[in-house]
Amino acid sequence: MKRLVTILCVMAAIMLPVTSSCSSTRHNATGKLHPDEIFTVTDDDIANETRIINLGLQGQWKYNGPSVGLSGKDLIAGIAKPVAKSKLKKKLKEAFKKIGLDKARPEFTFNVDGTCAIKMMGTSLKGTYNYNPTTERISINWHGLPLNANLKRDGKKKMQLTFEADRLLSLLSFMGRFSDSSAIKVVSTLLDNYKDIMVGFELKK
Repeated sequence: MKRLVTILCVMAAIMLPVTSSCSSTRHNATGKLHPDEIFTVTDDDIANETRIINLGLQGQWKYNGPSVGLSGKDLIAGIAKPVAKSKLKKKLKEAFKKIGLDKARPEFTFNVDGTCAIKMMGTSLKGTYNYNPTTERISINWHGLPLNANLKRDGKKKMQLTFEADRLLSLLSFMGRFSDSSAIKVVSTLLDNYKDIMVGFELKK
């Protein structure tokens, strides 16, 4: 009898992992994921997420005026910021007008596949972009001209695309191909008087 009990215990020990394994298999067969599967991020997952993000930017966005962002603590503090921003935006609008930007009406096109294009001052460039909606930062590369900018959505039809001052000047110089640099100096002189600001375009779909 004692020997029979021992044999039964051994058989139970052998069968236990098998039963557990079968139970796990049936559990997965119901559609529930194993923890390892839940935390695995595939290339397809990343591609799908990128596509969803890019869908929000898809389309043609046209120049609707200048845009200004103030980030420096030393520039203007507290309640004075909106006033300074409004005044700087007005001056920037006048400077853009002097270089003909209001007539050129820059146009940005963003595609779902991560490609983009810019038309400005008779020049057209194609490139690629990567947008992070959490940080509201966008990295754009046009033919070896890398640009990092802030991109803030304002509803479905408007966005603010702003650059560091020197980056914006590089873009304007490159796109305008100015033979007379005095036009760029109009904007440059204005921006030299301010620190820690982001300047660029308000775009409308």
